[in-house]
Amino acid sequence: MSAKTLFDLLSYAAFRVFLRVLAILPLSVAACAGAFLGAAVFALGIRKRFVTGNIMRAFPDKSLEEASLIARRLYKNMGISVVEFARMEGLTEAYVERQISFEGLHRIDEALKLGKGVALLSAHFGNWELLSAVLAIKGYGLSVVVRPLDNAYMNDFISMRRSRFGNRVIAKKNAFRLMFEVLKKNSILGILLDQRVSRKEAVVTDFFGMSAPTSKGLAMAVMRTGSPVVPVFLHREHGLRHRLVCMEPLRIAVTGDMERDIRENTQTFTSAIETFVRLYPDEWFWFHSRWERRKRSRRAK
Repeated sequence: MSAKTLFDLLSYAAFRVFLRVLAILPLSVAACAGAFLGAAVFALGIRKRFVTGNIMRAFPDKSLEEASLIARRLYKNMGISVVEFARMEGLTEAYVERQISFEGLHRIDEALKLGKGVALLSAHFGNWELLSAVLAIKGYGLSVVVRPLDNAYMNDFISMRRSRFGNRVIAKKNAFRLMFEVLKKNSILGILLDQRVSRKEAVVTDFFGMSAPTSKGLAMAVMRTGSPVVPVFLHREHGLRHRLVCMEPLRIAVTGDMERDIRENTQTFTSAIETFVRLYPDEWFWFHSRWERRKRSRRAK
């Protein structure tokens, strides 16, 4: 057994034990533990400087104190999200009805009536793992495009959790053909479109006034199928209470100029995500290097 395999196995075992402890605690205690965990990680300064730096890049009018407050709330939200993920195996329809309110869910039904499938656009916002599970429980099972984790043990476990309620996981690499097939079958495609990708598979969009390489796969798929794109987000209102919001379908440009249409549509998707992040900045995953890397000068090197 290689050193990496051993490390991955031990990491996975520790992760499973951690989740198990959170799963057997009373719900209210577990939620408090999650918030405390997030606050503790923030207090320890883990990635704190990077996160607050990203927030200040996106909101240059905010002071360091304001950015730190947003970051502190984000860490707490992430801690509670870990608790929710730990308990997701036992998620029930009764829990969903009690803890989740819905806004605009009919827009998915209306989109499906067109017979061209529907793409649900979202981001690493709020508890995105809970979002897909809730949709499946409500009868909107979807095929979700994800990037497999480097730890194979962890990846298999999380993929199993993601498929628990009928969702299907599509590996991001070479996913375009499967994305196209999902939409052609008038099914639901779920995609998080807020991570930086390589230049080869990207179109550069504007995200908070900065260049953000974004996957063009979704634009290419819906331009071929004519599928509507509905932005969907799960906003944490308080504690374990959430509001699932389905926004109006986005306008898709199809002018015949392929490159321009891909660029314009991908920008439309990115702008929809930015709009929601601006509303609730303490729920987006600021831990990610979303924008193009800044080029360093020779002297800085």
